[in-house]
Amino acid sequence: MPSAIGPLDGRKARRKRCNACVRRKIKCHGGIPCDYCRRTKQACESPTKPSTFAPVFVGENTDREAKGKQIVEPAIGQSCFPFLRFPAPKICDSSVPYFFMSFLAMNNLSNDRLPVVADLLNLMAGAPALRDAISAVAVHHRKQQVPEAVPLGNYQALQSYGRSVRHVQTLITSETFPHDPSALWTTFLLGLFELMRDSTGTTWLSHFLHGTCAMLKLLEPDTLSQADPINSHRRIFFLHTRIFEISRSLIYSSPTFLWDAKWTAATANLWDGDSAALWHPKEALFDILPGFSELSIRALRCALDEAQFPPRVHHDLAESLADEGFALQEKLQGWRKESQFWEHMCKADQASSISTSWPDTELMVSYAYYHAINIYLSGTYDYHKLWTGPDAPRAPILPRDAIDLHVSRILHYSRSLLAHGTSGILLFFPLRVAGARAIDSSSRQEILSLFQITSQRGFVVAEALVDDLLELWGSKS
Repeated sequence: MPSAIGPLDGRKARRKRCNACVRRKIKCHGGIPCDYCRRTKQACESPTKPSTFAPVFVGENTDREAKGKQIVEPAIGQSCFPFLRFPAPKICDSSVPYFFMSFLAMNNLSNDRLPVVADLLNLMAGAPALRDAISAVAVHHRKQQVPEAVPLGNYQALQSYGRSVRHVQTLITSETFPHDPSALWTTFLLGLFELMRDSTGTTWLSHFLHGTCAMLKLLEPDTLSQADPINSHRRIFFLHTRIFEISRSLIYSSPTFLWDAKWTAATANLWDGDSAALWHPKEALFDILPGFSELSIRALRCALDEAQFPPRVHHDLAESLADEGFALQEKLQGWRKESQFWEHMCKADQASSISTSWPDTELMVSYAYYHAINIYLSGTYDYHKLWTGPDAPRAPILPRDAIDLHVSRILHYSRSLLAHGTSGILLFFPLRVAGARAIDSSSRQEILSLFQITSQRGFVVAEALVDDLLELWGSKS
């Protein structure tokens, strides 16, 4: 899995296993040639993507005149699959009910506040691209779970996938794509389909995380709080999917547009008026998470640029960054107290207007991220001698026992969430953080088990994160 890992463990990107090590099902120790191929005196070749299936939804325009702009590109091209070019037989209508009744039961991505299911059902009626994307996910998932139930499942799933991509291409060509609310969900679901097919993790970064980022950027931030139907669809999509953009920014220590002034202002104003009914403590936490990523990027830059400043100046800069960390830590603790009070009030008065169903999986998700971001904030500083060496300024670095406590709470909430049908892809960031800091074998084994459950429920991309952690743990042993 491509990784430019940030304060989680400070490692550099690793190379995928070579073909020989994949065939042997052994760990590839890197280098060209790798240790195994050198010992066996054979060619050491990296795996390549199958030529018969290489669609890309979202990429960056390489045209110099459009540098930096994100575009959506269904790369159909001269596909070897006929159904990507010509009409194909219609898939059994049972795939759509399966998506809502079976797939979402194992991989719940919505909540009671956001009418995601109702939104999808309403949009699907007039959006063949969305319906085909839903069918692709459903048929592929059913084939994974009960292979004998769908003998031609892989072929049928790719039929639906291809038709959906063609529809999206038509929308882009006609310049109606940004104005079609169903196009947002279509591209998101096509990204989910990628995660269900690719265990290498390549599409996790390039097709899904960056894809979600590009789709969210298509939204105008000042329209999110407007009450008309189209912007209502966009608001639901934004609140539902922004966690993937936040996770991308945190995991890869990469800037996020969500920290731009116009977006922070838009989210701050989102809860006024009619939108107040959509508020939840989870949203308040997600509002502040981009700030942790932004601070981490600046702290890493400061640590790497030590030689460019006089020692006194560099020390003052490090102290200033540490003070920002303490301010974020204080804000985090304030959120924790407010969320616990909110939880107490809801439980004490189930009949009130702020009551919610229990267990509140949204609150459990936010608690998992709360514990993960505490570890992440510590990692912003404790991987660098600038804040750990002699005479270093005091920084919000956690002691080992506090980190262990946060790891245990992440595992607790992750277990509970998976037991209640929450999709494991929502937990990739918390579990990745826990895995980077877990030192006892029982915690590590449980993390692997939770990723395995996610894989068994359809998202084989979890296997890439398992490989990533196994390599990390091996390097520390």
